[in-house]
Amino acid sequence: MNQLKSRRRMLAAGAAAVGSVLLAPGVLAQAPGQKPLRLVVFTKNLTNPFWNAVRIGADKAGKENGVTIEHAAPTKPDNIEEQTRQVEDWIVRKPDGFVFVPVDYKALVPTIQKVNKAGIPIVVFNNRMTDVEQVTYVGSDDETIGYEITRHLIQAMGGKGKIIHIDGVPAAITAQNRRKGFDRALKEFPQVELLASQPGNYRRLPAVQVFENLMQRFPQIDGVFCANDDMAVGVAEALEAAGRGGKTKVVGIDAIPDGAAAILAGKMLASADFSGHDQAYLAVTAMVRHLRGERVPKEIALPVVIVDRQNAKTWTMPVAEKPVPQWAKVVAAQKN
Repeated sequence: MNQLKSRRRMLAAGAAAVGSVLLAPGVLAQAPGQKPLRLVVFTKNLTNPFWNAVRIGADKAGKENGVTIEHAAPTKPDNIEEQTRQVEDWIVRKPDGFVFVPVDYKALVPTIQKVNKAGIPIVVFNNRMTDVEQVTYVGSDDETIGYEITRHLIQAMGGKGKIIHIDGVPAAITAQNRRKGFDRALKEFPQVELLASQPGNYRRLPAVQVFENLMQRFPQIDGVFCANDDMAVGVAEALEAAGRGGKTKVVGIDAIPDGAAAILAGKMLASADFSGHDQAYLAVTAMVRHLRGERVPKEIALPVVIVDRQNAKTWTMPVAEKPVPQWAKVVAAQKN
């Protein structure tokens, strides 16, 4: 009888081992008896489709790793005070980790220093922060993205013409660095004239309102750089409504499904994939691996991908169906 019980225990242990091997690639198994981890993912707002893609990517990583994911975002888009309150509330609730993108990379520093003081580990993604302790930073290089998509636009214009810049939230580090990339590209093409630069605050309606006024001022606009796709889609729609669709080339950043559809329809020229879905998936995965004792890179950088009519169909896929990045492959590509 004892031999039979021993044999059953061995078979059960073997089955458990096989089960752990059959986990999805990149997934780190939770140790038996270990309490489920709870992470809170902070995003900037509830309205921009980009942040919806971020939350979906985070949820996928949570599900794969058996981790509970909570979400926090200001009800008023990009509101510093509300995000500050949300962080302070979550410090009291003591989750296992924060996966965090700041509404303002400077204004939130003192609040995140409180997270550090409370001993809660934090992964920062999307917007780089300084003067805070973090497990890792996950993101794309905004200046390079701004530079590459601007060059793509100007080259499509034949290296000359009149261009408009629709900025994001001016205080956001993403907007500032994308503008640096835009300016750097502009210097390489002296025959391109910058007509105006105005903020659209990363939202479609404000961008449309700003651009409609600019169309009244400028009868000729050859190109429009928008700091994200939500604004770019709105600008493209405004051009079409004014009977100027197809005459002005529009580019954005994020490669959201709406943007990819507009590219395929010929309403937008191109976008650059900022990959919020992938950033969030990797940020959550990095936190889980850190909490389970595995070393993670100090920084995880994603490459710039230009999305145009040749490859845009891939980005029309619903975000929920988008494949997740391979952790091992991403880590192997890092320099640190």
